[in-house]
Formats: sequence, structure tokens, C-alpha cells
Amino acid sequence: MSKKHKDSSDITRAQIRQLGARLVARHRNFYAYTFFGFLAALINIVSFILFHSWWKIPLIYANTLSFIVSNLVSFVFNKHGVFVENVDTRHGTIYQLGLFFLYRILSLIPDNLIMLVGLSWLHWNTLFVKTIDQILVGIFNYLTTKSIFLNTSSRFTKYFKNKRAKNKIK
Repeated sequence: MSKKHKDSSDITRAQIRQLGARLVARHRNFYAYTFFGFLAALINIVSFILFHSWWKIPLIYANTLSFIVSNLVSFVFNKHGVFVENVDTRHGTIYQLGLFFLYRILSLIPDNLIMLVGLSWLHWNTLFVKTIDQILVGIFNYLTTKSIFLNTSSRFTKYFKNKRAKNKIK
């Protein structure tokens, strides 16, 4: 048995490529959000350093201004670059922008707290604190942003709609 025999569990390169393509397609929004989220976080960090360190605007005001600038850009990125498939067409741009900023205002609270603690109390490096801040806030923002732009008809929602419909029939 010097010849290698092909086992049924061997995976071909074509199958691996196909699996990789399905994986990328399945998580396309996450990859795009990560890329555009990185750009928005970079805008947030640079504008914060500009406002706080160069223009000497107080910490909370500088952080809030950088929040507004980066989130306006982030909204455009998300609407036109990230969530482009299975989009919510029932609601207009103004509605989505309002909901987007409502969720983002919720993330501004821990954003400001992290910056306040890291810079004013712990006296850590500005760039380090702002980077950690953007990573933590970015995770929360991904989850909320996804719910704004996508047609979210999850299995959970479908299950309860079907269950309610069955109960009405009885």
C-alpha cells in the first residue's frame, strides 16, 4: 500500500475556497463595519487630539465634539458602505439618522466616563485611553447600528409571530 489512497474525509482546495467564500459572504457586514469603524475611530481619535491637546478645549467638550464629527461620518459609512444588502427600506434617512444618534448617545456616556477616568484620574496617555475607548464603544455600536439599517427579521421574532398567529387560530 505504497500508493496514497484518497480518504473520503479529504477536503479539496476548491472546497476550502468555497467554504472561505461562504464565510466571507456570511460575515460581510461585520468585515465592512470593522474597516469603516476603524476609519471612524481614527477620525474620532484625531479630532479629539486636535480639540483637546491642540485647541485646549476641555475634556468632555472635546470628546463630545469628536463624537459628533466621527458619528456623522460613521452614519454615512454605515448607510452607504456597510449595510447595503437586506436593508430597511420602510424608514427614511432622517428616521435612521435620529435612531442612529439616539443609540450613539447611549454610547457617549461610557465614552465620556472612560476618557474622564483614564485621563483625569489615572493620568494615562491620551492616545492609549482614546484607542481603548474606541474599541469598547465600537463593539456596542456595531450591535446597535446593525439593528438600524438591516431588515431584522430574526428567527426569534419569526418564532413569536408564528406562535401568536397559531394562538389566534385556536
